[in-house]
Amino acid sequence: MEDTFENSARKSSTEERRNSSVRKISSERPNRRITLATITSGVIMDTSDLKPQPIGSEENVASEQEAIVARATLTFSRNPDRKISRDATPHIDNYRTQHSLIRPTLPELFNPNGNNQQQPVEEEAVEAHHDNRVGDKFGWIEGVLIRNMMSIWGVMLFLRLTWVVGQAGIGETLIIIAISTFITLVTALSMSAISTNGEIGGGGTYFVMSRVLGPEFGGSIGIIFAFANAMDCSLNVVGFSQAVQDMMKEYGGVIIVDGGITDIRIIGTITLIFISAICGLGAKYETKMKDVMFVIMMAAFTNFITGSIMGPSTEAEEARGFIGYSIDLLNENWKPGYTVTAGQMQNFITVFSVYFPASIGILAGANVSGNLKDPNKAIPKGTILAIIICSISYAGVAIICAATVARAATGIVEDLNNGTNLNCTINECNYGLYYDYQAMALVSAFGPLNYVGCFAAALSSALSDFVSCPALLEVIAADKLYPYWMVGFWGKGYGPSNKPFRAFAFTFVLAMAFVLIAELDVIALLISNLFLATFALMNFSTFHVSLIKPIGWRPTFKYYNTWLSLLTGILSIACMMLISLPTAMITIAIVLFFYLVVLYRSPEVNWGSSTQAQTYRAALTSIQQLVHIEEHVKNYRPQILVLTGLPNTRPALVDFAYLICKNNSLMICGNVVEEKLTFEARLKLQQKAYRYLRFTNIKGFCTVADNSDLQTGAAAMLGLAGVGKVKPNILMMGYKNNWSTCDRNSLDQYVLTIHTGFEMHVAVAILRLKEGLDCSEIVADIDQLISQSSDKKVKDKKRKTVDNSVVSVKENIPTIVEPSTESTAVHIEIRPVKVTKKDQKIKNKKVEERIALRDVAGNPLPKSVLNSIVLFQRKQKKDTIDVWWLSDDGGLTLLLPVIINSRSNWSETKLRIFCTASGVHELENEQIGMAMLLSKFRIDYSDLVIITDVDVPPKSKTKKWFDDLIRPLLQSANNEGPQLTAGELEAFQYKTDRYLRLRELLLDHSSDSNLVFMTLPVTRKGAFSAPLYMAWLEALTANMPPFVLVRGNQTSVLTFYS
Repeated sequence: MEDTFENSARKSSTEERRNSSVRKISSERPNRRITLATITSGVIMDTSDLKPQPIGSEENVASEQEAIVARATLTFSRNPDRKISRDATPHIDNYRTQHSLIRPTLPELFNPNGNNQQQPVEEEAVEAHHDNRVGDKFGWIEGVLIRNMMSIWGVMLFLRLTWVVGQAGIGETLIIIAISTFITLVTALSMSAISTNGEIGGGGTYFVMSRVLGPEFGGSIGIIFAFANAMDCSLNVVGFSQAVQDMMKEYGGVIIVDGGITDIRIIGTITLIFISAICGLGAKYETKMKDVMFVIMMAAFTNFITGSIMGPSTEAEEARGFIGYSIDLLNENWKPGYTVTAGQMQNFITVFSVYFPASIGILAGANVSGNLKDPNKAIPKGTILAIIICSISYAGVAIICAATVARAATGIVEDLNNGTNLNCTINECNYGLYYDYQAMALVSAFGPLNYVGCFAAALSSALSDFVSCPALLEVIAADKLYPYWMVGFWGKGYGPSNKPFRAFAFTFVLAMAFVLIAELDVIALLISNLFLATFALMNFSTFHVSLIKPIGWRPTFKYYNTWLSLLTGILSIACMMLISLPTAMITIAIVLFFYLVVLYRSPEVNWGSSTQAQTYRAALTSIQQLVHIEEHVKNYRPQILVLTGLPNTRPALVDFAYLICKNNSLMICGNVVEEKLTFEARLKLQQKAYRYLRFTNIKGFCTVADNSDLQTGAAAMLGLAGVGKVKPNILMMGYKNNWSTCDRNSLDQYVLTIHTGFEMHVAVAILRLKEGLDCSEIVADIDQLISQSSDKKVKDKKRKTVDNSVVSVKENIPTIVEPSTESTAVHIEIRPVKVTKKDQKIKNKKVEERIALRDVAGNPLPKSVLNSIVLFQRKQKKDTIDVWWLSDDGGLTLLLPVIINSRSNWSETKLRIFCTASGVHELENEQIGMAMLLSKFRIDYSDLVIITDVDVPPKSKTKKWFDDLIRPLLQSANNEGPQLTAGELEAFQYKTDRYLRLRELLLDHSSDSNLVFMTLPVTRKGAFSAPLYMAWLEALTANMPPFVLVRGNQTSVLTFYS
């Protein structure tokens, strides 16, 4: 075969390449030839040596063709050196939910030295198709049409339709049937549209809605629908039991206990055990039994129609109200005649609530979608046709009953002879449409056959419902949306067929609970609301996805309407409210409860739901609208690009930035990497960063700039990060603690980055802690612990607090350009610490795991280091935040501490405002003016201090401290480190004296504060060297509490106008 491949490849010409098709299958047998080619390579493969297969059905031919294509593909994978092109022809396996089986990756295509590393696909391909061949698969007639018809033809047809006709009259009965048909038909159209928009798996209705609306709504309605199916099973079992009881009374006068509810409970229990046994054998036996019952149903319908044509055969039948076809009777029964039943005056709504469960069987076929050969075609075709046929049959039976049976009759032959059998004033009436639930048996030519038909309808519907409930629970459990004890426990499979026997047991117990109620009308009222809620969400899901119109929305079923689906959804909810407002409220509360459970747990599933598409669309629309809206100072939000590197290496810096942005504005963690990264390396860094943010419950974004120095990378991120008006307006950095010892280029890059922020018209903020910000050499990488916690799916609403000590093995990552570098190096370990029940109660069970920080010897970290790591997570004591607003930068220096002071952890601190005045004579005016300004800004502060002696020369002690600081820079003998010249120092001595005087004032007033903000000095670019600028910043911030240097972009961010 390989020789044939080579010869064919050599002989192919350019014209052959251009005109060749991807695959041609000739009809010759036994030697068939498949030609595989690509335009780029002209590869041709001869498969004439493949063994011929016997000719059979179309399925055999299709499977034979797939086997040949798979073998040809396998030859490509196993012989990469023989390929002229690395490209692969389109193949269905590449578009399944599993990873690509045969398609080469992009690096494999464009990398000249790359080898195709794909593995043989024969075994995986078999597995990919294996699920489609396991078990018994049914076509649309047997799997959907008959199943739906038998579910719709339930006990309501035989036991309650005649009562509905008697109460509502034939006119309003047809309206009730029309409304029910409208709701179910539009719901079926909606479901058909969704089910034809790609392959659907097991779970039917739940699968469809969860993949469209997302796990929150999908999971909650899946649970509700599972309960509804179990309750509908009990409804049909109770109806079956009632029919058996009536037949025993009619044909033998047999009473088990009391001839009432107790007998129904006994018969129902036995029946439910029989149904669970049949369903436990498998879908094959259940479906075959339904086929037999379908034949019985057809015989019962024929028997009913024949009996209506024959008319009453005895006087007893006529005395019971069976008159035969009569126009006068039809006219009499046309109008409604509502009466009191079971102590309740009936009306249109109550009668509708009793009838509507007759229509709920439309989802029986969809519920077993996993057992259908082609659910995408079977569900629409079978469901819609079943609704049409059953609705016509219901209307036909209703008209026949109205035209042949009187509303009330005494059932006494003597009254018939006297002509008073229809007069209920003389004798009590116990027969007719009002009172006789077996009126269809009265009309039938052979009464017992009608009972058998009722048995068949009830048992068939009960079987469908009993199968659907465990199937739904199994699929919901497999998706792991709910806690294991809540749903997962019931979905566990057993045996070779992996049957969920626990789910069967749960269904049995739930159905038995409602069977013991033994009141058909009460159960019908309850399940009407559950199914209406299901129908409402089904229609809403179609409306939502068709309104959003994601790119992947391409259903092959086109006969649906967006607004008609919305109307039907609203109509379904309205019917819920009208039928029973308390029951509707309970149903909505249950849906909301399960919705909130999934929302709280936030399961890691990604189904491409319409809610995701809506989120994107809403975000895009909002951003586009913001672009055309002029920025207003009242709507200013601090949007921060914080240069953190990997976020877990500078947790305090990330926490501080998030303290400002939390629930308020945009935060982007920037990571500048010197090396050029591959796509995989970049993706790994971003995933690692997002894992940390998610683990710490920080809502932010991450971006990476590679192949850049710090200044170039920061400029690139400031220019490209964000979109429209949602982009950074503040550049935040950590203070460079090693500025005096690092190489000259590194220091220049740091200062240039500050200038870059100003050049790009954004504010700049620098945070300094005594112990530094960089924990990469203090706290080892905690990504491994984060991954373990994600596997446990621990979701905390509060931030994880770090108490004691942490450890992990460092990973090899690219060199990060660090805004600051620390000299402290303490090796520590990470190990999870269990939380006691007492601690969980104290923390309201919101923290399940803690990270402890200890060194290798097991000793705790220094308290100062530990406190600096968790500084911005902890509750602050009643102390002060000092704000040194030295220059009018637009108010950002004042706004940021106000925001921090509004956070719960910092709410007990007080703001102290420090400003400068030109002299003593200006003190009073400055104080009054600043107080008025702060009052108009509505800023609550504890003290306002006006500094008048800022221009006083610094003390000699302070000057000596500064001289000692810069002496190593003046004496630097090499050209690598930072350098200062005596001339530069002399030229800017006046600035140096001012900053040294500010240092003295800071030490006097703010050395004990919780946090200090000060306006960042701005100097002209290139006017002086980076070492001198950093020496000034060192003078301001050295040996101080946590210190933030801030400079706005000279645009107002505060206003006192409303």
